[in-house]
Amino acid sequence: MKQLLIKKTLLAGLMLGAFSWSSAQAETVTLLDENFDAGMPSSAQTLGTSVNLRSGTDTINTYNAGNPNQRFSLAAGTTFFNNSATNKFLVMGDDSGQLAGSPSDGTFGFATPFSLASGTTDITVGFDWVFSAFVLGGTGGSTDRFKVGIGGAGFDINSPLTTSVTVLDQSIASVGKVYGPDSVTLAVASLGAADANGQYWLSFGLFENTGTNPTTNSAVGIDNLTITANVAPVPVPAAVWTFLSGFMGLLALGKRNRPAV
Repeated sequence: MKQLLIKKTLLAGLMLGAFSWSSAQAETVTLLDENFDAGMPSSAQTLGTSVNLRSGTDTINTYNAGNPNQRFSLAAGTTFFNNSATNKFLVMGDDSGQLAGSPSDGTFGFATPFSLASGTTDITVGFDWVFSAFVLGGTGGSTDRFKVGIGGAGFDINSPLTTSVTVLDQSIASVGKVYGPDSVTLAVASLGAADANGQYWLSFGLFENTGTNPTTNSAVGIDNLTITANVAPVPVPAAVWTFLSGFMGLLALGKRNRPAV
């Protein structure tokens, strides 16, 4: 009776260890979470003077009935980003106010770093964005481009539209408005090698073309940047120890009860 109780206890430990081991699940880890409310990230890189933060009450975030493409809002009485004065979002390609002032051409960029967690199998990149363009003072215009990507080894903020992998690529010819949010999942193998510091860069680039006169005037707004990683499950050490202890105990008990030859 006593040996039967011991055997049942060891068997329970063996089953518990096996269950704990097999039930280990992939973990989701946050690698980046940036909403700009605390200001420009100190680790970020920017290109061009027209990369700046705006509050949710800024003119560019509202609606212009006369020329809707001069601002980010999609409909009268609304704002694209949260209209709270404490909310901040990033603007590339415009100095202040709606898209009727400078600049009207150039390349602008913003990039923020992140590092992969050990065992990462893939990452999901999310962000809110709006890309708006119009022709000021005439007709025609050029094609402007907004690109989001990830760069590692060799990434250069001076070429923000050149990245190892593309997350989003949008163009506007003369006038128009396109927007997100977007969420894209990428396999780690597609990212290539990290930079010398073991980091990758989530990069946003805007190219305002100068190919025609008048030229297209455009700007991009971005907010709520997130990167999460799926991390492969790792056996829990305690579960492994429980499994092995139960197995060894049953083995020893079996030897003890074996009849002598």
